[in-house]
Amino acid sequence: MEERARHPLTADPSGYRQVQGAWVHTRARLPADPADITIEPGAVIGADVEIGPGCWIGAGAIIYGPTRLGARNSVHATAVLGGAPQDLSYAGQPTRLEIGDGNTFREGVTISRASTKATGVTLIGSNNFFMAGSHVGHDCLVEDRVVFANAVLLAGHCHVQSNVNLAGGCLVAQFCTIGRYAFVCGNSGIRQDAEPFISHDLRVRFRGEAEPACINEVGLKRAGVASETILKLRTAYKVLFLGKELKSDLAAARVELARRGAICPETEELLAFLGRKRASRYGRARTI
Repeated sequence: MEERARHPLTADPSGYRQVQGAWVHTRARLPADPADITIEPGAVIGADVEIGPGCWIGAGAIIYGPTRLGARNSVHATAVLGGAPQDLSYAGQPTRLEIGDGNTFREGVTISRASTKATGVTLIGSNNFFMAGSHVGHDCLVEDRVVFANAVLLAGHCHVQSNVNLAGGCLVAQFCTIGRYAFVCGNSGIRQDAEPFISHDLRVRFRGEAEPACINEVGLKRAGVASETILKLRTAYKVLFLGKELKSDLAAARVELARRGAICPETEELLAFLGRKRASRYGRARTI
C-alpha cells in the first residue's frame, strides 16, 4: 500500500522533546539560559522557530516555523502564530513570519506566515496589542504600537502603520493601507486605504463601511502630538473632506492649507497619502 503523505507541519513528529511541560522541536532555537523564557505546559514550538529572551508562551499556544519572535513577547493560550497562509496556491514553501519585541498576542489570535506572492515574509513590529480572536493574514506588515481589538480581521497583503487603533469586529480587505494614528470604529469594514490621523466611522450605517468622520484627536493627544499640529490637522480635515470646492483637487487644497497656515509634516503626509490613494486602483495603494 502506498504510504500516506505527511502534512508538512508534522513531517518530523519524532523531533519534539518536552521542555517545561511543552513540546519543543529540536530545530527550535530558544535562549541559552532557560530562565530567560517561560513556556507553559501544552504549548507547541515547531521546527525553525526562534524565540528571544523574556518571552512568555502560554498553555496551548502554538508557534509554527519558520518564525522568529524578538524579546519580551507574550503569547497567550490557544494563539497560533506562523501557521501556513490561507492561500489556495500555497504548496508548503518555506515562507516566514517575523515578529519584533514587546508584543502581546491574546487568546485565539492567529497570524499567518507569508505566501509566495510578495516578499515571502509577514512582518509584525514591536509593542503591538492583539486582543482575543484577532487575525493577521499572510504577507501583511503591521508596524509599531498598533491595537487590534477583539475579532479584528486583517486580510492578506495589508499594511497597518504605527499607532493605529482598530476597534472590535473591524474587517480590512486585502491590499489596504491604514495610515498612522488612524482610528477605525467597531463592526465596520475597510475596503479602501484609510487616511492617517483620521477617525473613521459608519457615517452611512446600512453600508457597513467606515469613512472619514473627524480628526482622531483622542489618539493624537494620547500620543503626545502637539496641540498646534492637531489644530492644523483639523483645518486640513475641513479643507480636504468637507470643502466641496477643494476636496477633489489636492493641488488647490494644498494652496488653501498654505494660505491658512496649516502646512506641517503631518498635513503633508495626509496630502501625499490621499494622492497615492486616488491614483491607485480601487483606492488601494500597494506599497508593501
